[in-house]
Amino acid sequence: MSRVIPLSSLSVLPVGERLFVMDRQRGRWLFLENHEVDAFKLLGRQPEDLTEADRQCRQGVLDRFRDARLGDEDEEDEPKHGDLNTLILKVTKVCNYRCKYCYDMEPEDGSSHLSAATALHALDEAIEMARRPAGAPLGPDLTVILHGGEPTLMFPLIERIVLEGEELGRRRGKEVRFSGQTNLSRIDESFVNFSVDHGLAWGISLDGPAPINDRLRTTANGQGTYGYFEQALRKFPSFVKDCGVLSVVTALTQDKLLPIARHFRDLGMVGWGWTLFQAIGQARDEGGLRFSTDRLIESWNELFEAVERGEFDGFDVHPVKSYLDNLAKGPGSNMCMRRHCGAARDLMSVSFDGTIEACDCIDRKGPLANLGLIQLSSTNNLEAARHSDKEELIRSRDV
Repeated sequence: MSRVIPLSSLSVLPVGERLFVMDRQRGRWLFLENHEVDAFKLLGRQPEDLTEADRQCRQGVLDRFRDARLGDEDEEDEPKHGDLNTLILKVTKVCNYRCKYCYDMEPEDGSSHLSAATALHALDEAIEMARRPAGAPLGPDLTVILHGGEPTLMFPLIERIVLEGEELGRRRGKEVRFSGQTNLSRIDESFVNFSVDHGLAWGISLDGPAPINDRLRTTANGQGTYGYFEQALRKFPSFVKDCGVLSVVTALTQDKLLPIARHFRDLGMVGWGWTLFQAIGQARDEGGLRFSTDRLIESWNELFEAVERGEFDGFDVHPVKSYLDNLAKGPGSNMCMRRHCGAARDLMSVSFDGTIEACDCIDRKGPLANLGLIQLSSTNNLEAARHSDKEELIRSRDV
């Protein structure tokens, strides 16, 4: 291995007596010991320009890099991220909340639902196309995320999607797993029993304790919504506590990550995660909700230090755990935290009107929106969308 390593592709950070080195392009990393640091500085030079002793030192570091595959331009053995393994079905545009930052509801949108025929047609094609995700050999071939609006408003449709999806998977010898995102306001015994019986995992949309949550998550008449969560927790404590919580980070919560995480830990929830505010949908003109990246990082560091102290042992603080997993296990399994993001590769989304999108977070009024339409007369709607010009543009990004 005698080639010159482009040092510009590497990030370094002194950590005690060692030097942390990361290949920014591929997310691989290693620690160099103190005695190897001088040799590391020789990597940008040609071997013929060095003394024999320096060449040997340089080669020793190159051997370390080769074993860790840092600076490796040969990606033949890289996990391939191109097979569909996740499908989002937005089963309804309707919601019984009026969250002020809803990214999926434009002011002019009306009430509409995904038809059963369209949902099942898309699901059938997705199961046919699906392959287990790279880096997750024990995972399902296809994960279906049920979304909205508030998807539980259409629970009979959800039951049909799950039952027929399980049968379609069995016929093709593929495992299909279902999950969903809900405000949990419609929970009842039949919802709980069906979800448990079919392994239907739910995430709860909630921003923190009532004084935080109820500022932006309200009903149409402006009433706070935290009380619906409290009611669900009282009626079905075991089920609710096994659901992960997802909070939207805005300018109002950017400094409060630690108290929000503590709140859900103290309630006995299994874990808590975040998603970052987007100025689209209902929030397109809500500039005052944009978070400060610097202040968010400070808040995240405070949260990280609490995790290091052991304050959250046994509780999944996903805003920390996701980054640690990506570092410790190598990039690849998390489709949002790797060089080639999952949009238009691992993931496709079908909206309430049958429109195909590359990702749930695509701005429906932006230039990358609308890859096609689920049409019952065609059997390759998703496949055609995956080869559209917009799709190729999305897939060409290197992030």
